[in-house]
Amino acid sequence: MNAPAIIEQVSEGLPALVNKAAKALASATTAAEVLEARETASLAYDAAKRAARIMQAKGAHDTLVAAAHRAQADALLIESQAKRRLADEYDAAQDRGEVAGEGRPKTVQDGNSLPTADELGFTRRAIMEARQIRDAEAKDPGIVERTVNAAIERGDEPTRAELKRVINGREDIMERAAKEEAALRDDRDFRALRKLWKASSEGAKSQFRQWLGGAQ
Repeated sequence: MNAPAIIEQVSEGLPALVNKAAKALASATTAAEVLEARETASLAYDAAKRAARIMQAKGAHDTLVAAAHRAQADALLIESQAKRRLADEYDAAQDRGEVAGEGRPKTVQDGNSLPTADELGFTRRAIMEARQIRDAEAKDPGIVERTVNAAIERGDEPTRAELKRVINGREDIMERAAKEEAALRDDRDFRALRKLWKASSEGAKSQFRQWLGGAQ
């Protein structure tokens, strides 16, 4: 790809493709339309990624590389939003009994089988990643946007791999925080019980021992 073609793609082609994905997602009312929007965003992401790397290899001006990275970031945002919606759509369809569980084809009363994830255009991995993004956004709203914008501000490429690393790291942090909070709560409650035990009458203690033995 020559320099004029790269410049044209970055200045016109990529923004148009990103805008197309954004409009498709905004107007989507069905899972199929959301899936189509995700595919368009994925196409824009891949195109921007390729353009940025070609420009870097050819020593293109930093502003062109930054523009390609911005398009890549915007495409990744749209793709992530679509994945969140697909996770909700898929889980809701499972709850309604409209699709089979992962890896478990199910036959309904008329003898036909419910559609599987693969038949709907999903994979187990794609569903898992979509749920991770959705859950991470629910716990920490804006984490996706902050991650891609931070990459842009550093002058780095905003990638799916970086987003996945941040989200997985966030899950680890949240899990550790939950365990620490539980440990603190257990310690607080135990100290309160000890204090109450010391203040209780012998009769109350005896009744509690009897109840405790029965509860076991």
